[in-house]
Amino acid sequence: VLMLAFSALAAEPLLRFGTFTNINSPGLEACERVLREAYAKLGYSISIEHLPAQRSLYWAETGRLDGDLCRAQPYASLIKVPTPILHWQLTAFSTRQLDINAWSDLKPFKVGYERGMTIIAEHSELNLLPANSIESAILQASMGRVDVLLNDDFTTRYNLRRMGVENLIANPTPLAPGPAFHLLNSKHQKLAEQLNEVLLEMTANDRIRQIKDEVIEDFMRKAEQEYRQEQP
Repeated sequence: VLMLAFSALAAEPLLRFGTFTNINSPGLEACERVLREAYAKLGYSISIEHLPAQRSLYWAETGRLDGDLCRAQPYASLIKVPTPILHWQLTAFSTRQLDINAWSDLKPFKVGYERGMTIIAEHSELNLLPANSIESAILQASMGRVDVLLNDDFTTRYNLRRMGVENLIANPTPLAPGPAFHLLNSKHQKLAEQLNEVLLEMTANDRIRQIKDEVIEDFMRKAEQEYRQEQP
């Protein structure tokens, strides 16, 4: 029986997706859990590779990977599965309360962010200072090396807690709330259509929201545990 079960598991098609290097992201974890469940309904298993952001897109485009886990913006040569798998909030964090309601409000400031976030990097009119990880971006903002940190709200709150950083304040108004989508290599058009049907069903029965809530609860509990372990 065990051999039969192993054979069935081994025969299950595997899809490989890239994503950001950040392994401490509730948003990316929510995307992964949603897609694992959705693809399982179609008879696939998935694996995730954490890569520099542009490399993930390039490998998805060239077919070295089957796609990219989730992005806030489409990529011209990849298929965007139209049903969102996550709704995120791009939030500004700073050491003092700032009145930031639009991109133009950031012009006077040095703005830190995690390298590879295209939605931020495209604003070349701003004084942008990319960091190689969310942890580095948080430390730069906390120490005053940048005036503002831009990142996904829950990812930042989780990392602030586990790192024990208490001097960064979240701007009350999200700068750019919006959906994130799964991207597939162009050879997967039929698969994209099938997956979208599954995601529509998971949206209708509120399963995607449930997964996100579970992930946030898990991560905040984990952050508290990690912080306590670091205390003398």
